[in-house]
Amino acid sequence: MDNNTQDTTQNKNSFFIYLLVVFFAMFVGTGLFLAFNSKNSASKKEESVTSSTVKQEQIPTEVPTQGSFSLVLANRTTSVNVGQEVQVDLIADSNENNISGYDLALAYDPLAFDFVKATSNLVDFKIYTYKKNNYLSLLGTKSLSSQVPSVFTQTKIISLFFKPVESGSYVFSLKPSIEVDKTDLVTDKTEILNPALNELTIDVK
Repeated sequence: MDNNTQDTTQNKNSFFIYLLVVFFAMFVGTGLFLAFNSKNSASKKEESVTSSTVKQEQIPTEVPTQGSFSLVLANRTTSVNVGQEVQVDLIADSNENNISGYDLALAYDPLAFDFVKATSNLVDFKIYTYKKNNYLSLLGTKSLSSQVPSVFTQTKIISLFFKPVESGSYVFSLKPSIEVDKTDLVTDKTEILNPALNELTIDVK
């Protein structure tokens, strides 16, 4: 083999080695680039999920409570007889707010009690009663001509009258909402207050 042929062979070998090195470098570089991007994308996704979680945790899950509604029996007993008319009073506290109206959703057993009537104990308020399948919906509105503030401080605002027809133990319960009806207080500034509520158990003999 002459010198020219040997030089040509060496040049070809050097060229192939150079190509292999270049391809290997490109392969390694591409692998590192893809790995970095995948890690960076996962990190951003994790940050996005964490941020979303934090935002969800900051959203309040409970409606703030102001004031209260309480059911009590007028004779301060929890035991009555079948056929004996029962008076249930509603005691309200508005947490020093001036009230212009209110809504009530009262759950009870209509098979055990016949609803008789509801009367307002406040001369400035008129009440409207709607008998539903298994509850009562009541709306109280204050007269527009009244100039007297209506701040409830353990104030008896309504008297409800029922007649028990079956013996047993029954619960009268004020609910935050039943179907489309709600229980709330409306201030003179049209603010909606969500009062604390109670339930009353009556034993019928």
